Amino acid sequence: MHPIPPRRFAKRPLVLALMFALSAVNAYAQTATTPAIKAADALHDYRIPAGPLGSTLIEIARQANVTISVNPQLVQGLQAPAIQGRLHVNQAVQQALAGQKLELARTANGTLTVQSRTSDSPQGAETTLPVVQVNGSDAIGYVALRGGSATKTDTPLLETPMSISVITRAQMDAQAVQTVEQSLRYTAGVLTEITGYDLRYASLNIRGFDATLYRDGLRVFKSGTYGDWLADPQGIERVEVLKGPVATLYGQGGPGGLVNQVSKRPVDASINDVTVSAGNHARYQTTFDFNRSLNEDGSLLFRVNGLARDAKTQTDYSQDNRFYVAPALTWKPNAATSLTILADYTQDRMTPKSWWPNESLLKTYNGRSIPVRAFAGEPGFDHYNRDMASLAYLFEHRFDDTLVLRHNVRYADFKLDYQHVYARDVVANTTRVNRSALISRVNSRVLTADTHLQKDLNTGSVKHKLLVGVDYQDFSGTEDLNTSGTASQLDIFNPVYGGAVTVPSLVRSTATVKQYGLYLQDQMKWGQWIVNAGLRRDKAETSRASGATTIQVDDGKTTGNLGLLYLFNNGLAPYASYSTSFAPVIGTNFNGTPQPETGEQFEIGMKYQPVGSNSFLAASLFDLRKQNVTTVDPNNPARRVQTGEVRSRGLELEGKASLTRRLDLIASYTWLDPEITKSNTAAELGKMPFQTVRHTSKLWIDYTFSNDVLPGWGIGAGVRKVGKSVADVPANLYFNPGYTLVDAAVHYQSGPIRFSLNAANLFDKVTLANRAQFYGQGRTITATLGYRW
Repeated sequence: MHPIPPRRFAKRPLVLALMFALSAVNAYAQTATTPAIKAADALHDYRIPAGPLGSTLIEIARQANVTISVNPQLVQGLQAPAIQGRLHVNQAVQQALAGQKLELARTANGTLTVQSRTSDSPQGAETTLPVVQVNGSDAIGYVALRGGSATKTDTPLLETPMSISVITRAQMDAQAVQTVEQSLRYTAGVLTEITGYDLRYASLNIRGFDATLYRDGLRVFKSGTYGDWLADPQGIERVEVLKGPVATLYGQGGPGGLVNQVSKRPVDASINDVTVSAGNHARYQTTFDFNRSLNEDGSLLFRVNGLARDAKTQTDYSQDNRFYVAPALTWKPNAATSLTILADYTQDRMTPKSWWPNESLLKTYNGRSIPVRAFAGEPGFDHYNRDMASLAYLFEHRFDDTLVLRHNVRYADFKLDYQHVYARDVVANTTRVNRSALISRVNSRVLTADTHLQKDLNTGSVKHKLLVGVDYQDFSGTEDLNTSGTASQLDIFNPVYGGAVTVPSLVRSTATVKQYGLYLQDQMKWGQWIVNAGLRRDKAETSRASGATTIQVDDGKTTGNLGLLYLFNNGLAPYASYSTSFAPVIGTNFNGTPQPETGEQFEIGMKYQPVGSNSFLAASLFDLRKQNVTTVDPNNPARRVQTGEVRSRGLELEGKASLTRRLDLIASYTWLDPEITKSNTAAELGKMPFQTVRHTSKLWIDYTFSNDVLPGWGIGAGVRKVGKSVADVPANLYFNPGYTLVDAAVHYQSGPIRFSLNAANLFDKVTLANRAQFYGQGRTITATLGYRW
């Protein structure tokens, strides 16, 4: 176990109580011969400033990689002196306890315990605390200080020379997000819901480029033309966003970055958590989360969480029904080895959103705009039925304190039955639309694996964290598709449904993607200097067949990254980095063999984790380019060449903080300057790429009242301001209007009972997306009642 740094929790006694419990989780299973006990006996270099005693004890435990148990009421309000020098854990703790009526003890099973010197406990102190275990990269509250996605190691965000954002479980719960994508609404550099309110797939970009989705460090593939694997937020512990090219550790993908969704896993605790919720548009949902130890020594843990939902949406004749269940099992045969098995199944029975003609939502017809609730489809025809299932295992074995092996594998199966009538164009001088129909049947499967060794060693005064690994991706899928079906005309304002829908024979296509990657990374630390260098070689095989046409591309590509960071004693960490990416290109009519699109980024930034505070701030400037972009062959307009380039440069500011024990804050601002810098189509040059925005700013504040005012109650409020987005290419002739949305929340907790009332887009602002053909999500109101015991 890797205890979490304390600064996020220094002034929050309730959270501090949980944190100390977290540190005590596995103590009973440790013996005098385990690596944890060896770590406790080792010498460690401490430079901890004076501050709250609870924070100091957590930081001592984190740096030494040991567990410490304490009743938080024993240390509430107490201060510790600065801890300096090369010390054993017990020496560091004794220095922290100097002048207090407390002492350090070690139980027979190795647990380090801080206790009173007398048998009396402070008045009202609890004798038993709930015990919860988290990994070193997990967080409680809004502020995460560690993350595993950027380096595939447990590294503090402050010591990672790249831009990373982490969305914690606490933030997702506070904002009552309905999709994982919605959890990114307040994240700098990320533009969400760019195709509007869409139940089919995540539509987001990072720094102006499409994001690549991962689950537990293993890639999630888009399936077919309209299929996407959408994890449910009920099964997600946190979301980590890596900005910029990340090919060194992950292989093929766009230059914008990736989103890694980290699953809930079994913990050394008893969890019983049930919620029921209701919202507008007849939305009803229940969730559950249960965790148990299956044997006396705690070596076998089981967890299951899931949900059932019956809901309509903002569009007439729509539905958003989902059933989801995710059992998980962890086996720890000894202190050095763990195996976690994750399974999940999701069944979606939905109706797709209304699909209107391009630009139509910017116009009026007989003086009227198309209503948000208007349904362009056919109630007896339209449906989106999706079934997703996956099985994964995460294996870790520590050979000693310096060498660890991790081996992760996931197999996933995806099925889609999709039918949709959509409005193709508006009949001139009328309020009627011509409609077409599409059908898509998709079956796909994917096997992904990642295996790496981590070795910690020293060369002189330089500390190395070496990582060498191989990964494998194998995706195959079939799609039976036709988008040229016919349907009867429809009057926008007086719709009459039930007309005939005709769809010609479906055309089958197949697609396969294979990737074999070998990567090497070295995280070097010399004093306060940190260097992160990586190199990777990939072999990617991509093929697509439709009818008698088969296209196959075999690419070999070398990518790398280099980052430099300096860690000041006051918590400032300036950094600079360079990184690259690649993505195979497949298509017809190319002049020559298609080459992979490549990306490269130069970034400078500053991270700041104020000593003794519960906050994390970050600023970055970047220049990001995608090269080998497809454009028209100037010598033959029917052919394509790869001489295009898109550049995105900008500024990101982001901060998360607990300003007091009752006040949490999230703030971010993004300025983006995206531009098509090379193209053989003159009208494109100098224009903004499709679905990009120059300015976004976001602010969320959550305040919990004191017990003297409104005990247990709190309020939250947020503002999201998004500039106009490009709705056409190449000319930038029209844009989706910018918007400002207000979110709000009221919450209450008393013992095991909690209640929340959330409103997203409180004032029901109408927003447009894509080619001004889709509506964004209107006002959503959700009331949730939960019971945890």
